[in-house]
Amino acid sequence: MRFIAPTLGLLVSLLLTACVSPVVIDRQSDTNLAHLQTYRFVSQDEDRPRELDDQRARSALALALADKGLHPDENQPDVEVKHFFKRQQRFDGSTLQFGFGFTRNNVGLGASTPTEGEITEEYKLVVQLIDPQSNNVLWQATSRDQLYDEMSSARREAHIQRAVQDMFKRFP
Repeated sequence: MRFIAPTLGLLVSLLLTACVSPVVIDRQSDTNLAHLQTYRFVSQDEDRPRELDDQRARSALALALADKGLHPDENQPDVEVKHFFKRQQRFDGSTLQFGFGFTRNNVGLGASTPTEGEITEEYKLVVQLIDPQSNNVLWQATSRDQLYDEMSSARREAHIQRAVQDMFKRFP
């Protein structure tokens, strides 16, 4: 009986974390996105070539937008699509501490090691739909999953495609 409550608590917390969405969606509350029919990708720096992940994201976005009934229009689009990878650094570290003490003569022994670890670069995909007239963001999706530099090309492409699909599952 004493083990049922902690086990039940652990099970409930695991179930709740499994329900967390893989993307974070934010939008203007007064905007109706159902009327959108055309889009244009926001041009990035034209003087430098697009990176491979940008190309992967753009092709995945084109497929997802087509599935939602939006078509490209370079002249008078209803919305502009911007995507980028937000870089974050994460520190993975560990410490080892050891302690020993006596209570009689206040004698003690202690040892500590410095924090060791490494900094990991992570990238999250962010997609924004922007109103071309007001230049305001109407809808934004951020992937909770991260890309790592160590990922293979095939894994990166599958990861980006899955992230874009998850984003547009919740698009109106």
